[in-house]
Amino acid sequence: MRSKEIKSVYPIRSSRATKRSLSLALLCVVALVPASCERLQQRMIQRGADTAAQGDRQDWLSDGALHVVLCGTGSPLPDLERAGPCVAVIAGERLLLVDVGLGSWENVQLWRLPREKLAGVLLTHFHSDHIGELGEVVMQSWVAGRRDPLPVYGPPGVARVVSGFQRAYGLDTSYRIAHHGEEALPPAGARSRAHSLEFGEDGSVLVFDEGGLRVTAIRVDHRPVDPACAYRFEYAGRTAVVSGDTVRSTNLIRHARDVDLLVHDVLAAHVIESLGGFLSERGAERLARLTGDIVEYHASPADAAAVGREAGARMVVFTHMVPPVPSMLASRIFLHGIEDTSSPQIVLGRDGMHFTMPPGSTEILSEDLD
Repeated sequence: MRSKEIKSVYPIRSSRATKRSLSLALLCVVALVPASCERLQQRMIQRGADTAAQGDRQDWLSDGALHVVLCGTGSPLPDLERAGPCVAVIAGERLLLVDVGLGSWENVQLWRLPREKLAGVLLTHFHSDHIGELGEVVMQSWVAGRRDPLPVYGPPGVARVVSGFQRAYGLDTSYRIAHHGEEALPPAGARSRAHSLEFGEDGSVLVFDEGGLRVTAIRVDHRPVDPACAYRFEYAGRTAVVSGDTVRSTNLIRHARDVDLLVHDVLAAHVIESLGGFLSERGAERLARLTGDIVEYHASPADAAAVGREAGARMVVFTHMVPPVPSMLASRIFLHGIEDTSSPQIVLGRDGMHFTMPPGSTEILSEDLD
């Protein structure tokens, strides 16, 4: 297996807050220089119009490859550099999203992923950090041009989640249709349709098999969240699995056999346990207990690496990084206890990583969209 080198495991990046501050500073400078303000303003408007008119990128829809984009690699804990959990999969002229954590849809838009071609949202479970952006995903992809109800797949309970967001966005939908008209915004596109997944005896269920893209849901262990699932994608002889949230799962190992790319959630248990101890020493017993509880139902980085090794995965990408830490410390913290990071290859995920798996190859190409 060959893999194109990623330029840096953790390059220095400007946070969203920093970028917004710089934009505000630029506007302040422009306001103080009236003579050049008009020309600069017109150039900025023209550039924005050029980008909008260009629309979303379409090339990944038809190049025959399996594409995976990390749209959010964070967790419920606040992190300026990471949106909530979300993985985009593009193949067979479809865009699919696995989970839709807060801030992830903003990345989908910024990177010009093909929103109009969004063919479904696949929820792994119903913790808030995995579903929080569902209302915006439905609404914004509708505004971007999607015209039919959006399928939302998930374990039993998905209908309740979908119905709740539908009701919450009901007034917003009515306002937009009244304002723009049904021709521009057909009402069907504002709706979503729940598809509840019932797992078979082998702990899996076929989600769909269309246009050469086969998607399978795999039951994993995130108890007391039950059931929870991972998803396996097969296209043009290439494969990817997204774990959702789970402890080390033998069922996941079985169904991720020989996968090209495994995107697996991780929690640095040794750090969280130390944090709980410090909180307890400071009298914050309730917070210490809540912090300690989360260790029980997440895989450690060593667990995730072992899952990849036992499954025979070519590459394992860590996501759902808990706790949020400065980039300079990430490698030390999340590779703790992993003696070999080359078999399988271990990659520390970050928002904007794009992996391409061309057909007829074992190559995994990577780039940074951010």
